[in-house]
Amino acid sequence: MTVSKSPVASQVEGGAAGTVNLRSARPFDNPKPYISYGLQGSKVSGADKWGYRGYALASATFGDFGLLVGGAAVKNRFRVDGYETIGFTNPNLTAAQNSAANRNATGGGNFTIPSTVPVNAGAGLVAGTPIDQAFLLARNPGATITQIDNGLLPRLSRPRTEVGERTRYNGLVSAEWRPSDDFHLYVDGFYAKRDTEFTRTAMNWAVRNGAAIPLNTTYDREDCTAGCTVTSGTYANSQFFLEYRPYKDTQDYWGVNPGADFVLNDWIKGDIQANYTKSNFRRESPTVLVITPPNAGVVVDYVNGGGIPDVTANIDLNNPANFGWNGGGRVNLNGEERETETKGVRGSLLFGDAATFSVRVGAAYDDTRRRITPFDNTPAWQNAICGNNPSVNLLAPNTNTTPCTGLNQPGTQVPGVPFAPGFPAYAGYGTNATAGGPPIVYAGSLIPTAAVPSFLLPGSNGYVTVDWNKFKAATNYDALLAGAQETGAGSSGASGGLIREKVTGTFVEGNGIIDIGDDDRLRLNGGLRYVRTEQLVGGRVSVPDPRNATIADGGRYPNFLTFPTTRTLYSNFLPSASLAYEFGRKAVARASISRTMSRPDPNALLPGASFVQPSADIGTVGNNELDPYISDNIDLGFEYYTGGEGVIAFAAFRKSITGFTVNGVRNVPFSFLEPFGINIDSLTQAQREALAARAQPGQALRDVQIQIQQQVNSDGKLKVNGLEFQLTQPLDFVTRYIGVTGFGFQGNLTLIDQRGDGAGAPATALGVAPTTYTATGYYEGNGISARLTYTFNEGSQGTLPGQNGLINGGGAIFGRDYGQLDFSGNVDLGAILGNDRLPTLVVNVINITKEAQGSYFQFENATFNEYNPGRTVLVGIRGRF
Repeated sequence: MTVSKSPVASQVEGGAAGTVNLRSARPFDNPKPYISYGLQGSKVSGADKWGYRGYALASATFGDFGLLVGGAAVKNRFRVDGYETIGFTNPNLTAAQNSAANRNATGGGNFTIPSTVPVNAGAGLVAGTPIDQAFLLARNPGATITQIDNGLLPRLSRPRTEVGERTRYNGLVSAEWRPSDDFHLYVDGFYAKRDTEFTRTAMNWAVRNGAAIPLNTTYDREDCTAGCTVTSGTYANSQFFLEYRPYKDTQDYWGVNPGADFVLNDWIKGDIQANYTKSNFRRESPTVLVITPPNAGVVVDYVNGGGIPDVTANIDLNNPANFGWNGGGRVNLNGEERETETKGVRGSLLFGDAATFSVRVGAAYDDTRRRITPFDNTPAWQNAICGNNPSVNLLAPNTNTTPCTGLNQPGTQVPGVPFAPGFPAYAGYGTNATAGGPPIVYAGSLIPTAAVPSFLLPGSNGYVTVDWNKFKAATNYDALLAGAQETGAGSSGASGGLIREKVTGTFVEGNGIIDIGDDDRLRLNGGLRYVRTEQLVGGRVSVPDPRNATIADGGRYPNFLTFPTTRTLYSNFLPSASLAYEFGRKAVARASISRTMSRPDPNALLPGASFVQPSADIGTVGNNELDPYISDNIDLGFEYYTGGEGVIAFAAFRKSITGFTVNGVRNVPFSFLEPFGINIDSLTQAQREALAARAQPGQALRDVQIQIQQQVNSDGKLKVNGLEFQLTQPLDFVTRYIGVTGFGFQGNLTLIDQRGDGAGAPATALGVAPTTYTATGYYEGNGISARLTYTFNEGSQGTLPGQNGLINGGGAIFGRDYGQLDFSGNVDLGAILGNDRLPTLVVNVINITKEAQGSYFQFENATFNEYNPGRTVLVGIRGRF
């Protein structure tokens, strides 16, 4: 019930995990002048260079005035190797390939087995051979057609690597004036800047939207009615593509926090505080995707032993000559900007004696604003690089991207069959919206297919990479980046828009302390909080121009762009009460009840739709009518103190949550997105081809089924029950008999059980581990501090079912169990040698055993992703004088 203050960042130290910690303090908290400093180096396994971090802090008081100034600089170099799938899927068999009435009963179906063997499919297959049910059973001996139909494969089986560095600078100033013990005035200011550059590369076996032909496949179970996993097989007619993405992030953050504490008399005290912060973030994330051509005889041998599967190709994936644009290549030029601003004021008055009985009343006002602005110039960049470089780039809803084929056919003639099928004819160009426009002239692709290998290099991780500096210079990247315009959704999946919340709150709180007998004591606390929230949600919405209904492609008018804003007002009363009974100095029993409120994810509130995946199968729609969810909480606890820092503690809690937000998933035709300004012509060529691959014979692309995800408030109730155990125990009572002290043990265990009750969308708290524990052995004494800590998190459900179009309860993603061993150690030379000016040596090792973090898709032997951040070693010095 208390109003918390925003602490000043006033002591900067290297923490056990190598982070820079900012601790609450001000000049008069340490009135004696001092300078604190630290320098640390860090090395991540796999990274080729050391990082560094350093800080300096100075504080002094001058009579009634105090000043603290500090700064820190950090450069982290990192490398994270891993494996990803973007989900699992099965083939979309035709009636000729599976004559059963329950064909594709589990959903999915993100790739299509051709009806006949294509030319140069590989694996000895004869072109033109019909691929029907008899073919599949004969070429997959021992497998049933249900196994072939429902067996899951990674949609994109890809090893991936992120390599880069992050640089951060922080500065702070805290000024304090204390003219008397009854008045304290302070102003805190801070600034931070962070720059991050890293490159992400991944080599993808393209199962989704592909046309691979399964041969000699095996499965992990005989009954695949509800789904199963492919354990091995050979896949002819395969393709691979490189996804190369250089990220560049910039961010700055600053704030100011003035405040005062005051005493009016012996029974009235108060505080008041204001705050203002602002941050700006910008990310550039272009993509270069080159692919092995179709009908190139690429054959994959696939073996899934339950971990990262073994995917072996019959071609050299580290040979640039094997890659080009044809068959699905593309580029993207996009990014995102975010601006966040907060401001507020709060204050409280305390009446009474805090040592016996007191009442505190207070109020607060907070105004938080965040604006997300995605930007994009993909059509112009892709058209120039690999789309035959037209002189005019049209705006949606005209077809705004030409096929990325690497065609080099200069002239005014529209490329067409047999040279480059798929190029728009722009029958309406020169009329209506484009009346009087210059003729469209094609200059030929800046990087034709034949030139692609010259922009690639062999990679250090077994597959090709992009010579980015050469590629960027040859494609006018910087100029086109500068001309990027705002769009509705970014490559991160976040919709553009505005979130603003104005929150006014008041509270009253009572505290009482009652002495019982000579040693026992009862502490009581109760209060009521009232919160009123005004929420403004705005987003960029693209509305089709009705004149376009009769206008041919090339002459259509741009969509109308609007920025509607909705206003929602709600209020809540949030009561709480607690008591603690102290049994002398030996034990404490605690109990509390409370009601708390949590607001939904701001991204989920933004209006409009996002449909950015190249696979063109999943979109998201915002829901600005989401309500906050309410939790009624009960907490019980008991602590027993064994002496010194020793404690044995137990706690139990229950949370009953209503209105919990979950992802609602539904299957709709693509035409559902048209009112949001997303139509077939506004899609990329890769998205149009992906829709066409899933279309039934004769089905229009706008009628192809896609998934729409939208967060909704659950009609049910989520109940979360938990138990917590804690033990801290010095071992001196045992080791002192052999003349040794300073060793000890710390441990904690948390057990969580949750269930959703009620109709409607199921309420599930995703990502909550059923079991977590930490065990630490430590030694502290004689100027030496050492801790060895093991942390364990049991795997938990990460998503709701229905991922990648799987139905009947399938398609959920689960995290795997994860344990990590860390070490932190300090050697205080000042304490050892009796000189306070000498520094402390610091050694930290994070993830000693190089454990990887991973998850699986529906079945434990279907690895969804796995990341290995490696081991981090930090060494440094820290001191103060």
